[in-house]
Amino acid sequence: MRFNPFLVLVISTCMTSPLQAQPSPMREMPEQKFLDQVEAPGHVLISARGAMAVNAEARRQGLTFPAVGYWSPENVCFSNPPKGDCNGLFRR
Repeated sequence: MRFNPFLVLVISTCMTSPLQAQPSPMREMPEQKFLDQVEAPGHVLISARGAMAVNAEARRQGLTFPAVGYWSPENVCFSNPPKGDCNGLFRR
């Protein structure tokens, strides 16, 4: 196999570049991380029964998707059928 300097450059750049963390659309954030984001400028908190209801209300208000994150005390945001209140955090 021949040495390819371009390939080495691409691989090393990919491995050293910081990866931007994206919230998982199907997992809840840790409580403290979520609460730290609630007061951030431009963030809007939506509460409803289950993540689907939270998303529907966020769409109705014209908020930006994907959500910053979801959290509930009982870890039930993504249960189906919805078992309790879910909190979603969105950007304006």
